[in-house]
Amino acid sequence: MVDSGNKAAKAGLAYTVGNVLLKGVTFLTLPIFSRILTTEEFGFYNLYVSYETILTIFVGLCLYGSLRTAKYDYQKEFNSYVSSTLMLSGIIYLVFIVLGNLIYPTLSKNFEFDRSIFNVLITHSYAMFIFQFYNTWLALDFKYKKFLLVSGINSIGGTVLSIVLILFFFKTDKYIGRIYGYAIVPIAVAVVIWMAFFRNAKTEKYQLFNKEYWRYGLGISLPLVVHTFSQQILNQFDRIMINTMVGVAQVGIYGFIQTIASILQIIVQSMDNAWSVWMYEQLNQNQYLQIKEKSKAYTLLMNILYIGFISLAPDVIRIAGTKEYYGGIAMVIPLAFAIYFVFLYSLPVHVEYFYKKTKFIAVGTSLAAGINIALNYIFIRKYGYTASAWTTLVSYILLFVFHWIIAKRIDKNPMFPVKMIVVSIGSLIVYSVWILCVLNYRYIRWSSMVAIIVGMMICNYRITVPMIDMVCSKMKRRDK
Repeated sequence: MVDSGNKAAKAGLAYTVGNVLLKGVTFLTLPIFSRILTTEEFGFYNLYVSYETILTIFVGLCLYGSLRTAKYDYQKEFNSYVSSTLMLSGIIYLVFIVLGNLIYPTLSKNFEFDRSIFNVLITHSYAMFIFQFYNTWLALDFKYKKFLLVSGINSIGGTVLSIVLILFFFKTDKYIGRIYGYAIVPIAVAVVIWMAFFRNAKTEKYQLFNKEYWRYGLGISLPLVVHTFSQQILNQFDRIMINTMVGVAQVGIYGFIQTIASILQIIVQSMDNAWSVWMYEQLNQNQYLQIKEKSKAYTLLMNILYIGFISLAPDVIRIAGTKEYYGGIAMVIPLAFAIYFVFLYSLPVHVEYFYKKTKFIAVGTSLAAGINIALNYIFIRKYGYTASAWTTLVSYILLFVFHWIIAKRIDKNPMFPVKMIVVSIGSLIVYSVWILCVLNYRYIRWSSMVAIIVGMMICNYRITVPMIDMVCSKMKRRDK
Protein backbone atom coordinates (compact mmCIF):
# COMPACT_ATOMS: atom_id res chain seq x y z
CA MET A 1 0.00 0.00 0.00
CA VAL A 2 2.83 2.37 0.85
CA ASP A 3 4.64 1.48 -2.37
CA SER A 4 1.46 2.13 -4.30
CA GLY A 5 1.05 5.53 -2.66
CA ASN A 6 4.65 6.53 -3.38
CA LYS A 7 4.35 5.23 -6.92
CA ALA A 8 1.19 7.28 -7.46
CA ALA A 9 2.76 10.40 -5.93
CA LYS A 10 5.87 10.04 -8.10
CA ALA A 11 3.78 9.43 -11.22
CA GLY A 12 1.46 12.32 -10.37
CA LEU A 13 4.42 14.69 -9.99
CA ALA A 14 5.94 13.45 -13.25
CA TYR A 15 2.64 13.75 -15.15
CA THR A 16 2.14 17.27 -13.80
CA VAL A 17 5.66 18.61 -14.36
CA GLY A 18 5.98 16.89 -17.73
CA ASN A 19 2.58 18.06 -18.92
CA VAL A 20 3.25 21.65 -17.87
CA LEU A 21 6.63 21.62 -19.61
CA LEU A 22 5.17 20.08 -22.76
CA LYS A 23 2.16 22.36 -22.83
CA GLY A 24 4.59 25.16 -22.08
CA VAL A 25 5.56 24.89 -25.76
CA THR A 26 2.00 25.88 -26.63
CA PHE A 27 1.99 28.78 -24.19
CA LEU A 28 5.46 29.97 -25.18
CA THR A 29 4.35 30.10 -28.80
CA LEU A 30 0.99 31.71 -27.96
CA PRO A 31 2.51 35.21 -28.37
CA ILE A 32 3.61 34.15 -31.87
CA PHE A 33 0.18 32.88 -32.92
CA SER A 34 -1.61 35.85 -31.34
CA ARG A 35 0.53 38.11 -33.55
CA ILE A 36 0.61 36.21 -36.87
CA LEU A 37 -3.12 35.38 -36.72
CA THR A 38 -5.88 37.95 -36.51
CA THR A 39 -8.49 37.54 -33.75
CA GLU A 40 -10.86 36.28 -36.48
CA GLU A 41 -8.36 33.65 -37.72
CA PHE A 42 -7.65 32.67 -34.12
CA GLY A 43 -11.42 32.34 -33.75
CA PHE A 44 -11.68 29.93 -36.71
CA TYR A 45 -8.89 27.80 -35.24
CA ASN A 46 -10.66 27.73 -31.85
CA LEU A 47 -13.89 26.69 -33.55
CA TYR A 48 -12.05 23.77 -35.19
CA VAL A 49 -10.64 22.77 -31.77
CA SER A 50 -14.17 22.83 -30.32
CA TYR A 51 -15.51 20.59 -33.12
CA GLU A 52 -12.55 18.21 -32.77
CA THR A 53 -12.91 17.93 -29.00
CA ILE A 54 -16.62 17.17 -29.24
CA LEU A 55 -16.30 14.72 -32.18
CA THR A 56 -13.54 12.79 -30.35
CA ILE A 57 -16.20 11.68 -27.86
CA PHE A 58 -18.36 10.04 -30.52
CA VAL A 59 -15.77 8.67 -32.93
CA GLY A 60 -14.31 6.43 -30.20
CA LEU A 61 -17.41 6.18 -27.97
CA CYS A 62 -15.20 6.85 -24.92
CA LEU A 63 -14.10 3.19 -24.87
CA TYR A 64 -10.96 4.15 -22.94
CA GLY A 65 -13.30 4.76 -19.98
CA SER A 66 -13.74 1.00 -19.51
CA LEU A 67 -10.03 0.18 -19.15
CA ARG A 68 -9.69 0.90 -15.42
CA THR A 69 -12.54 -1.39 -14.38
CA ALA A 70 -11.62 -4.01 -17.02
CA LYS A 71 -8.19 -4.35 -15.45
CA TYR A 72 -9.91 -5.69 -12.31
CA ASP A 73 -12.65 -7.70 -14.04
CA TYR A 74 -10.43 -9.24 -16.76
CA GLN A 75 -7.11 -9.47 -14.96
CA LYS A 76 -5.72 -12.47 -16.87
CA GLU A 77 -7.32 -11.48 -20.18
CA PHE A 78 -6.68 -7.75 -19.97
CA ASN A 79 -4.34 -7.51 -22.98
CA SER A 80 -6.90 -9.30 -25.16
CA TYR A 81 -9.56 -6.93 -23.85
CA VAL A 82 -7.41 -3.91 -24.80
CA SER A 83 -6.75 -5.19 -28.33
CA SER A 84 -10.36 -6.16 -28.95
CA THR A 85 -11.67 -2.82 -27.69
CA LEU A 86 -9.24 -0.93 -29.91
CA MET A 87 -10.42 -2.96 -32.90
CA LEU A 88 -14.02 -1.98 -32.10
CA SER A 89 -13.02 1.69 -32.06
CA GLY A 90 -11.46 1.29 -35.53
CA ILE A 91 -14.74 -0.06 -36.91
CA ILE A 92 -16.61 2.91 -35.39
CA TYR A 93 -14.14 5.32 -37.04
CA LEU A 94 -14.72 3.77 -40.48
CA VAL A 95 -18.49 4.15 -40.02
CA PHE A 96 -18.01 7.84 -39.20
CA ILE A 97 -15.83 8.45 -42.26
CA VAL A 98 -18.34 6.82 -44.64
CA LEU A 99 -21.50 8.35 -43.14
CA GLY A 100 -19.82 11.72 -42.63
CA ASN A 101 -18.97 12.05 -46.31
CA LEU A 102 -22.45 10.94 -47.35
CA ILE A 103 -24.15 13.66 -45.29
CA TYR A 104 -21.48 16.36 -45.82
CA PRO A 105 -23.49 18.19 -48.56
CA THR A 106 -26.23 18.75 -45.97
CA LEU A 107 -23.82 19.68 -43.18
CA SER A 108 -21.82 22.09 -45.35
CA LYS A 109 -24.63 24.66 -45.28
CA ASN A 110 -23.88 25.45 -41.61
CA PHE A 111 -20.28 24.18 -41.41
CA GLU A 112 -17.44 26.72 -41.58
CA PHE A 113 -14.89 24.44 -43.31
CA ASP A 114 -14.57 22.57 -46.63
CA ARG A 115 -14.70 18.79 -47.19
CA SER A 116 -10.92 18.27 -46.90
CA ILE A 117 -10.83 19.86 -43.44
CA PHE A 118 -14.00 17.91 -42.59
CA ASN A 119 -12.21 14.61 -43.28
CA VAL A 120 -9.12 15.79 -41.42
CA LEU A 121 -11.42 16.65 -38.52
CA ILE A 122 -12.90 13.12 -38.31
CA THR A 123 -9.47 11.45 -38.59
CA HIS A 124 -7.89 13.89 -36.14
CA SER A 125 -10.73 13.24 -33.66
CA TYR A 126 -10.11 9.50 -33.87
CA ALA A 127 -6.36 10.11 -33.44
CA MET A 128 -7.09 12.02 -30.23
CA PHE A 129 -9.24 9.10 -29.04
CA ILE A 130 -6.26 6.77 -29.67
CA PHE A 131 -4.09 9.17 -27.71
CA GLN A 132 -6.52 9.15 -24.75
CA PHE A 133 -6.83 5.35 -24.96
CA TYR A 134 -3.04 4.94 -24.95
CA ASN A 135 -2.55 7.38 -22.07
CA THR A 136 -5.18 5.62 -19.95
CA TRP A 137 -3.50 2.29 -20.65
CA LEU A 138 -0.09 3.72 -19.65
CA ALA A 139 -1.49 5.34 -16.49
CA LEU A 140 -2.75 1.98 -15.20
CA ASP A 141 0.89 0.95 -14.63
CA PHE A 142 2.20 4.48 -13.96
CA LYS A 143 4.25 4.40 -17.19
CA TYR A 144 4.69 8.15 -17.20
CA LYS A 145 7.94 8.19 -19.23
CA LYS A 146 6.25 6.81 -22.36
CA PHE A 147 3.36 9.21 -21.79
CA LEU A 148 5.77 12.14 -21.69
CA LEU A 149 7.58 10.97 -24.83
CA VAL A 150 4.40 10.67 -26.91
CA SER A 151 2.99 13.92 -25.47
CA GLY A 152 6.25 15.68 -26.30
CA ILE A 153 6.19 14.59 -29.93
CA ASN A 154 2.55 15.61 -30.22
CA SER A 155 2.92 19.01 -28.54
CA ILE A 156 6.25 20.17 -29.95
CA GLY A 157 5.76 18.65 -33.41
CA GLY A 158 2.28 20.12 -33.87
CA THR A 159 3.35 23.60 -32.81
CA VAL A 160 6.47 23.69 -35.02
CA LEU A 161 4.62 22.29 -38.04
CA SER A 162 1.85 24.90 -37.63
CA ILE A 163 4.37 27.76 -37.70
CA VAL A 164 6.09 26.33 -40.80
CA LEU A 165 2.77 25.86 -42.64
CA ILE A 166 1.56 29.37 -41.78
CA LEU A 167 4.80 31.11 -42.78
CA PHE A 168 5.53 29.19 -46.00
CA PHE A 169 2.40 27.47 -47.34
CA PHE A 170 -0.76 29.21 -46.10
CA LYS A 171 0.15 32.89 -46.16
CA THR A 172 -3.40 33.95 -47.09
CA ASP A 173 -5.61 31.54 -45.08
CA LYS A 174 -3.30 31.26 -42.10
CA TYR A 175 -5.84 29.55 -39.87
CA ILE A 176 -5.81 26.55 -42.28
CA GLY A 177 -2.06 26.16 -41.70
CA ARG A 178 -2.68 26.27 -37.94
CA ILE A 179 -5.38 23.61 -38.23
CA TYR A 180 -3.29 21.26 -40.39
CA GLY A 181 -0.28 21.64 -38.13
CA TYR A 182 -2.46 20.90 -35.12
CA ALA A 183 -3.93 17.79 -36.80
CA ILE A 184 -1.18 16.09 -38.84
CA VAL A 185 1.23 15.23 -36.00
CA PRO A 186 -1.32 13.50 -33.69
CA ILE A 187 -2.67 11.59 -36.69
CA ALA A 188 0.86 10.31 -37.44
CA VAL A 189 1.44 9.45 -33.75
CA ALA A 190 -1.89 7.59 -33.60
CA VAL A 191 -0.93 5.48 -36.64
CA VAL A 192 2.30 4.44 -34.90
CA ILE A 193 0.45 3.61 -31.64
CA TRP A 194 -2.18 1.61 -33.55
CA MET A 195 0.45 -0.40 -35.43
CA ALA A 196 2.39 -1.10 -32.20
CA PHE A 197 -0.74 -2.38 -30.45
CA PHE A 198 -1.72 -4.73 -33.25
CA ARG A 199 1.79 -5.95 -33.94
CA ASN A 200 1.92 -6.98 -30.28
CA ALA A 201 -1.60 -8.47 -30.46
CA LYS A 202 -0.60 -10.58 -33.47
CA THR A 203 2.63 -11.78 -31.81
CA GLU A 204 0.92 -12.68 -28.51
CA LYS A 205 -2.23 -13.98 -30.26
CA TYR A 206 -4.62 -11.69 -28.39
CA GLN A 207 -8.31 -11.72 -29.35
CA LEU A 208 -9.34 -8.93 -31.69
CA PHE A 209 -13.04 -9.78 -32.13
CA ASN A 210 -14.75 -10.66 -28.86
CA LYS A 211 -18.44 -9.83 -28.41
CA GLU A 212 -18.27 -10.25 -24.63
CA TYR A 213 -15.52 -7.63 -24.39
CA TRP A 214 -17.41 -5.31 -26.74
CA ARG A 215 -20.64 -5.61 -24.70
CA TYR A 216 -18.72 -4.95 -21.49
CA GLY A 217 -16.87 -1.96 -22.93
CA LEU A 218 -19.97 -0.41 -24.50
CA GLY A 219 -21.99 -1.01 -21.32
CA ILE A 220 -19.58 1.17 -19.37
CA SER A 221 -18.59 3.62 -22.11
CA LEU A 222 -21.91 4.53 -23.75
CA PRO A 223 -23.21 6.38 -20.66
CA LEU A 224 -19.79 8.08 -20.56
CA VAL A 225 -20.44 9.42 -24.06
CA VAL A 226 -23.36 11.40 -22.62
CA HIS A 227 -21.24 12.43 -19.62
CA THR A 228 -18.20 13.45 -21.69
CA PHE A 229 -20.32 15.21 -24.30
CA SER A 230 -21.94 17.17 -21.49
CA GLN A 231 -18.47 17.99 -20.14
CA GLN A 232 -17.42 19.31 -23.52
CA ILE A 233 -20.58 21.39 -23.74
CA LEU A 234 -19.31 22.98 -20.54
CA ASN A 235 -15.78 23.34 -22.00
CA GLN A 236 -16.29 24.06 -25.69
CA PHE A 237 -19.90 24.96 -26.50
CA ASP A 238 -19.35 28.51 -25.23
CA ARG A 239 -17.20 29.19 -28.32
CA ILE A 240 -19.84 27.89 -30.72
CA MET A 241 -22.56 29.98 -29.04
CA ILE A 242 -20.35 33.10 -29.01
CA ASN A 243 -19.69 32.60 -32.74
CA THR A 244 -23.42 32.34 -33.45
CA MET A 245 -24.58 35.14 -31.13
CA VAL A 246 -21.68 37.64 -31.19
CA GLY A 247 -18.94 36.93 -33.77
CA VAL A 248 -15.85 34.89 -34.62
CA ALA A 249 -13.41 37.60 -33.43
CA GLN A 250 -14.88 37.34 -29.91
CA VAL A 251 -14.42 33.57 -30.15
CA GLY A 252 -10.73 34.29 -30.69
CA ILE A 253 -10.49 36.47 -27.57
CA TYR A 254 -12.47 34.02 -25.42
CA GLY A 255 -10.46 31.08 -26.77
CA PHE A 256 -7.21 32.90 -26.01
CA ILE A 257 -8.18 33.51 -22.35
CA GLN A 258 -9.48 29.94 -22.10
CA THR A 259 -6.11 28.68 -23.37
CA ILE A 260 -4.34 30.57 -20.57
CA ALA A 261 -6.80 29.18 -18.00
CA SER A 262 -6.18 25.68 -19.34
CA ILE A 263 -2.70 25.77 -17.76
CA LEU A 264 -4.46 25.08 -14.46
CA GLN A 265 -6.64 22.43 -16.08
CA ILE A 266 -3.57 20.63 -17.41
CA ILE A 267 -2.21 20.43 -13.87
CA VAL A 268 -5.54 19.12 -12.52
CA GLN A 269 -5.82 16.45 -15.22
CA SER A 270 -2.19 15.39 -14.79
CA MET A 271 -2.55 14.92 -11.04
CA ASP A 272 -5.84 13.09 -11.56
CA ASN A 273 -4.16 10.56 -13.90
CA ALA A 274 -2.19 9.20 -10.95
CA TRP A 275 -4.77 9.95 -8.24
CA SER A 276 -7.56 7.98 -9.93
CA VAL A 277 -5.49 4.79 -10.24
CA TRP A 278 -4.35 5.06 -6.60
CA MET A 279 -7.91 5.76 -5.41
CA TYR A 280 -9.25 2.69 -7.23
CA GLU A 281 -6.73 0.56 -5.33
CA GLN A 282 -7.78 2.09 -2.00
CA LEU A 283 -11.50 1.63 -2.73
CA ASN A 284 -10.81 -1.97 -3.71
CA GLN A 285 -9.26 -2.49 -0.25
CA ASN A 286 -11.86 -0.38 1.65
CA GLN A 287 -9.14 2.04 2.79
CA TYR A 288 -11.49 4.99 3.38
CA LEU A 289 -9.40 6.65 6.09
CA GLN A 290 -6.35 6.54 3.82
CA ILE A 291 -8.33 8.27 1.04
CA LYS A 292 -9.52 10.96 3.45
CA GLU A 293 -6.01 11.73 4.74
CA LYS A 294 -4.49 11.92 1.26
CA SER A 295 -7.44 14.03 0.06
CA LYS A 296 -6.50 16.70 2.62
CA ALA A 297 -2.99 17.03 1.18
CA TYR A 298 -4.40 16.92 -2.36
CA THR A 299 -6.89 19.70 -1.57
CA LEU A 300 -4.25 21.88 0.10
CA LEU A 301 -1.94 21.51 -2.90
CA MET A 302 -4.77 22.48 -5.27
CA ASN A 303 -5.64 25.53 -3.12
CA ILE A 304 -2.04 26.74 -3.35
CA LEU A 305 -1.93 26.17 -7.11
CA TYR A 306 -5.20 28.07 -7.65
CA ILE A 307 -4.06 31.05 -5.58
CA GLY A 308 -0.74 31.20 -7.39
CA PHE A 309 -2.39 30.87 -10.78
CA ILE A 310 -5.00 33.64 -10.53
CA SER A 311 -2.40 35.96 -8.96
CA LEU A 312 -0.05 35.59 -11.94
CA ALA A 313 -2.42 34.88 -14.86
CA PRO A 314 -3.17 38.57 -15.69
CA ASP A 315 0.55 39.15 -16.26
CA VAL A 316 0.81 36.05 -18.44
CA ILE A 317 -2.09 37.29 -20.59
CA ARG A 318 -0.44 40.70 -21.08
CA ILE A 319 2.85 39.04 -22.11
CA ALA A 320 1.29 36.40 -24.37
CA GLY A 321 -1.33 38.52 -26.08
CA THR A 322 -1.71 41.82 -27.85
CA LYS A 323 -3.97 44.70 -26.74
CA GLU A 324 -6.89 43.14 -28.63
CA TYR A 325 -7.03 40.44 -25.95
CA TYR A 326 -6.68 42.63 -22.84
CA GLY A 327 -10.43 43.25 -22.59
CA GLY A 328 -10.91 39.60 -21.61
CA ILE A 329 -8.39 39.49 -18.74
CA ALA A 330 -11.03 39.48 -15.98
CA MET A 331 -12.54 36.28 -17.48
CA VAL A 332 -9.52 34.26 -16.36
CA ILE A 333 -10.69 34.39 -12.71
CA PRO A 334 -14.12 32.70 -13.13
CA LEU A 335 -12.65 30.29 -15.73
CA ALA A 336 -9.87 29.29 -13.30
CA PHE A 337 -12.33 28.94 -10.41
CA ALA A 338 -14.44 26.68 -12.66
CA ILE A 339 -11.36 24.47 -13.11
CA TYR A 340 -10.95 24.36 -9.31
CA PHE A 341 -14.45 22.86 -9.19
CA VAL A 342 -13.35 20.37 -11.86
CA PHE A 343 -10.77 19.23 -9.31
CA LEU A 344 -13.41 19.01 -6.56
CA TYR A 345 -15.83 17.11 -8.79
CA SER A 346 -13.08 14.63 -9.72
CA LEU A 347 -12.99 13.41 -6.10
CA PRO A 348 -16.55 11.96 -5.93
CA VAL A 349 -16.80 11.03 -9.61
CA HIS A 350 -14.19 8.27 -9.20
CA VAL A 351 -16.50 6.59 -6.68
CA GLU A 352 -19.11 6.42 -9.46
CA TYR A 353 -16.53 5.04 -11.91
CA PHE A 354 -15.32 2.41 -9.44
CA TYR A 355 -18.83 1.06 -8.83
CA LYS A 356 -19.57 1.19 -12.59
CA LYS A 357 -22.45 3.65 -12.05
CA THR A 358 -21.72 5.48 -15.28
CA LYS A 359 -25.42 6.09 -15.91
CA PHE A 360 -25.52 8.32 -12.84
CA ILE A 361 -22.38 10.12 -14.03
CA ALA A 362 -24.14 10.90 -17.31
CA VAL A 363 -27.26 12.23 -15.57
CA GLY A 364 -25.32 14.60 -13.28
CA THR A 365 -23.16 16.03 -16.05
CA SER A 366 -26.08 16.36 -18.49
CA LEU A 367 -27.99 18.48 -15.98
CA ALA A 368 -25.01 20.83 -15.58
CA ALA A 369 -24.55 21.04 -19.37
CA GLY A 370 -28.22 21.83 -19.96
CA ILE A 371 -28.09 24.61 -17.39
CA ASN A 372 -24.92 25.96 -19.06
CA ILE A 373 -26.62 26.22 -22.47
CA ALA A 374 -29.64 27.97 -20.96
CA LEU A 375 -27.49 30.44 -18.99
CA ASN A 376 -25.35 31.19 -22.03
CA TYR A 377 -28.40 31.85 -24.17
CA ILE A 378 -29.75 34.33 -21.61
CA PHE A 379 -26.61 36.10 -20.45
CA ILE A 380 -24.48 36.27 -23.63
CA ARG A 381 -27.38 38.11 -25.29
CA LYS A 382 -27.66 40.48 -22.34
CA TYR A 383 -24.03 41.07 -21.27
CA GLY A 384 -21.90 39.93 -24.22
CA TYR A 385 -19.35 37.15 -24.66
CA THR A 386 -17.62 37.73 -21.28
CA ALA A 387 -20.75 36.43 -19.51
CA SER A 388 -19.90 32.91 -20.71
CA ALA A 389 -16.96 32.74 -18.26
CA TRP A 390 -19.37 33.26 -15.34
CA THR A 391 -21.98 30.83 -16.68
CA THR A 392 -19.18 28.25 -16.97
CA LEU A 393 -18.31 28.78 -13.30
CA VAL A 394 -21.93 28.38 -12.16
CA SER A 395 -22.29 25.22 -14.26
CA TYR A 396 -19.16 23.62 -12.77
CA ILE A 397 -20.29 24.42 -9.24
CA LEU A 398 -23.54 22.60 -9.99
CA LEU A 399 -21.57 19.75 -11.60
CA PHE A 400 -19.64 19.28 -8.36
CA VAL A 401 -22.82 19.39 -6.25
CA PHE A 402 -24.63 16.87 -8.47
CA HIS A 403 -21.78 14.35 -8.38
CA TRP A 404 -21.15 14.81 -4.67
CA ILE A 405 -24.79 13.89 -3.94
CA ILE A 406 -24.68 10.91 -6.33
CA ALA A 407 -21.40 9.57 -4.89
CA LYS A 408 -22.67 9.83 -1.31
CA ARG A 409 -25.70 7.75 -2.24
CA ILE A 410 -23.54 5.09 -3.87
CA ASP A 411 -21.03 4.80 -0.99
CA LYS A 412 -21.89 6.43 2.33
CA ASN A 413 -18.46 5.82 3.89
CA PRO A 414 -16.75 9.10 4.95
CA MET A 415 -13.76 9.35 2.62
CA PHE A 416 -13.42 13.07 1.87
CA PRO A 417 -12.53 16.02 4.19
CA VAL A 418 -15.88 17.85 4.01
CA LYS A 419 -14.99 20.59 6.51
CA MET A 420 -11.71 21.38 4.72
CA ILE A 421 -13.45 21.52 1.33
CA VAL A 422 -16.14 23.94 2.61
CA VAL A 423 -13.55 26.21 4.26
CA SER A 424 -11.40 26.10 1.09
CA ILE A 425 -14.30 27.14 -1.16
CA GLY A 426 -15.22 30.04 1.12
CA SER A 427 -11.61 31.26 1.41
CA LEU A 428 -11.00 31.06 -2.34
CA ILE A 429 -14.19 33.00 -3.12
CA VAL A 430 -12.94 35.85 -0.92
CA TYR A 431 -9.46 35.73 -2.48
CA SER A 432 -10.90 35.63 -6.02
CA VAL A 433 -13.00 38.74 -5.39
CA TRP A 434 -9.90 40.45 -3.98
CA ILE A 435 -7.87 39.64 -7.10
CA LEU A 436 -10.66 41.00 -9.33
CA CYS A 437 -10.46 44.26 -7.32
CA VAL A 438 -6.67 44.57 -7.70
CA LEU A 439 -6.42 43.10 -11.21
CA ASN A 440 -4.33 46.00 -12.52
CA TYR A 441 -2.01 46.22 -9.50
CA ARG A 442 0.73 43.66 -10.06
CA TYR A 443 2.71 44.04 -6.82
CA ILE A 444 -0.39 43.94 -4.62
CA ARG A 445 -1.40 40.66 -6.30
CA TRP A 446 2.07 39.18 -5.88
CA SER A 447 2.43 40.16 -2.20
CA SER A 448 -1.11 38.88 -1.48
CA MET A 449 -0.23 35.57 -3.10
CA VAL A 450 2.90 35.07 -0.99
CA ALA A 451 1.15 36.07 2.26
CA ILE A 452 -1.86 33.78 1.69
CA ILE A 453 0.17 30.75 0.59
CA VAL A 454 2.55 31.03 3.58
CA GLY A 455 -0.45 31.50 5.88
CA MET A 456 -2.19 28.41 4.47
CA MET A 457 0.92 26.29 4.88
CA ILE A 458 1.36 27.40 8.49
CA CYS A 459 -2.33 26.80 9.34
CA ASN A 460 -2.09 23.32 7.79
CA TYR A 461 1.35 22.46 9.21
CA ARG A 462 0.22 18.90 10.03
CA ILE A 463 -0.14 18.34 6.29
CA THR A 464 2.70 20.51 4.98
CA VAL A 465 5.45 19.27 7.35
CA PRO A 466 5.13 15.58 6.26
CA MET A 467 4.98 16.72 2.59
CA ILE A 468 8.18 18.78 2.98
CA ASP A 469 9.88 15.93 4.87
CA MET A 470 8.99 13.48 2.09
CA VAL A 471 10.39 15.78 -0.62
CA CYS A 472 13.58 16.46 1.38
CA SER A 473 14.16 12.76 2.10
CA LYS A 474 13.79 11.94 -1.61
CA MET A 475 16.28 14.68 -2.52
CA LYS A 476 18.76 13.31 0.03
CA ARG A 477 18.44 9.80 -1.39
CA ARG A 478 19.12 11.13 -4.89
CA ASP A 479 22.22 12.99 -3.67
CA LYS A 480 23.60 9.77 -2.21
